[in-house]
Order: sequence, then C-alpha cells, then structure tokens
Amino acid sequence: MLITILLVTGLFCTVTSSDSRISSYDENAGYKNCQANGGHVVSQVFCLPPDYRKDVPPQNKHDNQPLQVFFKLPVSEISEIDDHKSILTIRLSYKLRWPEHRMFINYSCDWSKREINISPENIQVMWIPDVIIHDLVSFSKPEILTEVAALEIFKDKRVYYKIRSDITIVCRAMQFGKFPLDSHKCYFLLTSFGYDITRMVLDGKFEYMKENQRTLSFNVKIDKLPKSKTVFVGASSNYSVYGFEINLSRSLGPFILSVYLPSAMFVMISWVSFFIPPDIVPARIVLLVTLCLVLINMFNSTTTRIPVSNTVTALEVWLLACMLLVFLSLLEYAIILRHIVLYKRKREKYGEKSYSNGSSAASYTTISYHPHSKKNSPVKLYPAPEAEHCLMHEPLTDCLQVERKRPERKRKWRRTNSLKLRKISHSDEEKLTKFKNTLDRGAFVLFPLLFLLFNGVYWTLYLTVMLYEKDEAH
Repeated sequence: MLITILLVTGLFCTVTSSDSRISSYDENAGYKNCQANGGHVVSQVFCLPPDYRKDVPPQNKHDNQPLQVFFKLPVSEISEIDDHKSILTIRLSYKLRWPEHRMFINYSCDWSKREINISPENIQVMWIPDVIIHDLVSFSKPEILTEVAALEIFKDKRVYYKIRSDITIVCRAMQFGKFPLDSHKCYFLLTSFGYDITRMVLDGKFEYMKENQRTLSFNVKIDKLPKSKTVFVGASSNYSVYGFEINLSRSLGPFILSVYLPSAMFVMISWVSFFIPPDIVPARIVLLVTLCLVLINMFNSTTTRIPVSNTVTALEVWLLACMLLVFLSLLEYAIILRHIVLYKRKREKYGEKSYSNGSSAASYTTISYHPHSKKNSPVKLYPAPEAEHCLMHEPLTDCLQVERKRPERKRKWRRTNSLKLRKISHSDEEKLTKFKNTLDRGAFVLFPLLFLLFNGVYWTLYLTVMLYEKDEAH
C-alpha cells in the first residue's frame, strides 16, 4: 500500500513538473516569436511587438473596463512654504504603476522577486500615462551621477516607474485675512490630460513621514481628498482625480513673543502716565509720544512681512487698536493741558484788567507838597486833568483837601477787586484740580477695561473661526 502511494505521488510530481515546463515553454514562445519578428527587446526581460505604439494606451483584459493607474506617493516633507507667492514645495517619491498587456515576458529570467529592475531610460520606448499635476509650478528631479529613478517590470505584465522629485505647486486657497491666526487647505491633484473617467481611473495611496519634516512656520497635516475632489468636471467629460489634501495652520508662538506681548506691554506702560502729575509736562508728553512712535515703527516693520491680502489682517487690527489706545491716552492729556491753558489765560486776563483800572500811573500826576514839612513829601496820585484845574482856579490847600478823599475810594475799589480776583482764582483752581484728578482716575479705570474688552472680542472671534474651520476640515 505504501509503495503504491509513493508511486502515485512521484507520477503526479512528474506530470506537474512536465506541465510547468510546457507552460514555461509556451510563454517563452511568445517572447521568442516577438524577438524573431523584429520586436523591440528590452534588457532581455521583455519584448515589445513590431506593431507596438507608444502613443496608444494598453487595452484592459476586460474591454469595457477603464485602465487602472495606481500611484504610491510617500511624502518625505513639505520642504518650503512661500505664503507671499502662495506656493509650496513637496519632496516625495513619485511612483506609478499600470498594466501593459502588449509586452511579451521572458520567463527564463530570474523572477524569484516577482519583479526585475531595468534601466529607467527604457521608459522612453513605452507608453506612459499622460498624468498632469494641477497648478504645477515646477517638477525637479535630483541627480547625482544619473537621474534618481527606477523602472521595474513585474512578471504579471505590470510596469512600475518611480522617481525622486521636488514638486512645487500653487495653493489657490490661501487667504490671509486672519494672519497670523490663519489656516489653509492646499491640494495635490493628479489627473489624466486626455483620457476621461471611462478610459482611465486613478487610484493609489500616500504616506506622510512626519518625523522627517523640518521646522516650518506652519503646522502640516496631510489627509485624503474629500469625495468632491476625486472627480474633475471638464467642459465635455469628467476625469478621475487622485491626490491628497494638505492642511496648513500657522504657528502662533513667534508672533506672540515678537508682536502681541510687546505691543500689549506698551499699551499698559501708557497707563503709567495717569500717575504722573499733569503739571510735569515733559515727562508725560515724552512717555506717550515715544510709545506712539514705537508702535508706529512696529506696525510698519510688521506689515512688510504680512502676505498680500485684500482685507485688513488680524495682526494689523491688533496693532491699530494698540496705537489707538496709546493715542487716546495722549488725547486725554491734551484735554487736561487745554484746561490748564484756559485757566492761565483767564487769570492773566483778570490780572491785567485790575492793573489797568487801578494801578496805571499814566492817568495821574504827583504833587510833592506838604505845608508842615521841611522836605517835600510825596502826596498820593490824583487824576491829572482835575489836579491842573484845581491848581489853576482854587487855593492849593483847598485843592489838596478835596483831592485827598479820592485816593481812599480808589484804595477801597482796588481792595475789593483784588478780593474778587482771589476768590475767582481760588474757585477756578479748585475746579481745575478736581477736573484733572477726575479725568486721570476715570481714564485709569476706563482704558484697561477697553483693552480687556478688545482682547475678549479679538481672541474669541478669531480663535472661534479657527476652531470652526478645523472642525469643518475634519
């Protein structure tokens, strides 16, 4: 019984081996016939028949099915993002695979690894999918001694071409109204140029090696294409699309340290001016004017780094608000100075009026006469016209007695006017002091509240928009 089983097993192995040699012989017969008929032999691995046309795509085994082109896109990194030009550069291995049933395989080669590498220059003699990259700026291939590329032929008549590349594309979705709180979606899209979805379908897979990513001003995340992007709608037909979505969100840390914190500190320093006495004009003016100039300089230097935008950016809104708050502090002090000037003018006006009405020597004459003194003693001032009339028509003693009464009335008037001036001056000074203190105290409370309110509205608005866009992306 055992001997019978061994004989049957040996007979089966012999038949199987014989069938395998016959099958191999039959398959190689196609390769030999192609070679004998003047076909193009490539690296002794396969033969292209004499009637092979590289401008005609291979037919699928199933005539009614579109040709399947498969991509494998391992992304090493996003090497550069130029937001001023709205472009980004992707470093990846560009790999694509498609069936080529018109070739005749040489099965006598070593197919132990299922594929054989041949020179990538041989791709020039074969049909290549007419795949284009949407919004392409440049496609560069690094070279050392030769082009960094490879061409593999599979035993089941598939062609696998891969090349190392740096691809620069335009990111059309970049809008900078929320800079530097902005985020963007860019798309790497591949599609056939001449074959619609009924003749060619693109598919594949990608991989993003985040550990190889160099530091950029953006946080990078790569996701699958949304379904709405997998078909390109043309004028007369639709085309299959493959690729991936690149999500960019700007790193906010550098802007917080270089712009937001310093400008906020300058605004808070302007509040120190409310503790400086208003009478110390140079100290308060120098502080506020210096802060205004610093913020203006910061605004000018920052706006040169902002990408082109058709709206006011979030950073410009912040700096303009900081400048406005410091300017309002300066305006508050200007109001105080205006009231001080008005008070001084009013005081000077009353002083000049008092002097002109009671102290002008131009309207009086001096009579130096005293009947009981050896020396002439000065007599009080009298109005000049009346004194001359009195001396011309009346005795001198009578004239002096009449005129001696008038200075007493003048002295009373001057004392009364001086008291009124002092009362008015004291009242105005109290009002001015109260106004200055009230305005400074109110500004010290109001301005921090305005700044806190602005911060609440600003960060709530922009961060809410950012979170909403991220949720929408997922």
